[in-house]
Amino acid sequence: MGKVLLYASIAITLAAAAIGFVNKNKLTAAKDQFASGQQEAEKKVAAFEQVQKNLKETKESLATVTAEKEQAATQLASIKADAEKNKTQVADLTTQIGTKDTEITKLTADIQAKEAQIKTLSETTTAAPVAPGADQQVVIAEKEALIAKLQGDLEASRAQLADLRKKDSDRMALKMRNGLEGRILAVNQAWNFVVLNLGDRNGVVGNAEMLIKRGNQLVGKVRVTSVEPSTSIADIVASSVPGGINIQPGDNVIYQATAE
Repeated sequence: MGKVLLYASIAITLAAAAIGFVNKNKLTAAKDQFASGQQEAEKKVAAFEQVQKNLKETKESLATVTAEKEQAATQLASIKADAEKNKTQVADLTTQIGTKDTEITKLTADIQAKEAQIKTLSETTTAAPVAPGADQQVVIAEKEALIAKLQGDLEASRAQLADLRKKDSDRMALKMRNGLEGRILAVNQAWNFVVLNLGDRNGVVGNAEMLIKRGNQLVGKVRVTSVEPSTSIADIVASSVPGGINIQPGDNVIYQATAE
């Protein structure tokens, strides 16, 4: 009986040891599986956080691009409005120049007519008899008074003409800085003109011609027609643009005195 109990005890001990060994292996495997699962969960959390970060950055970039687009649209609208305004000013200035040219031509013709009239009156007065009668004296006095008036008008016309010519000469005498560079802000294909980022503050002068360059390539010329403090309007010289080339915003312009 004692041996039976001993054998039973040994068997139970061995069985318990076997069960403990199996449970230990299962526990180790469970721990390894849990650790692996935890690492996988951490990776997924990190990936999720990175996606959230990328999404936030994308939203911020989108907001920045949208704001820049709206700002560009506002600037373009402003430039277009200024361009139309300047186009009207160009037309007004062209009319004024035409009026001044007409005035100069008229004054020149008036001066020539007065000079001819004075010459004729002087000749008729000089040809009068040495001892003229009373009627002739009255006529001579009237002619002399008329000559004096005409001479006064002539001097006034000459002074006015000289003033007009001086103003025109002063305007034409203005010189832009050789090598002055800028760029084209906008192009109006319908009216064939451009808006430059150069103006009076940069020394831009009306009627000046500037070269258009794209990189190192010459693509045409423009002629300044209207000058504002910080911008200018210039007509595209159509004959200077090669076939197949379109003037574009961002093209560079440069003033070279030898190109005039």
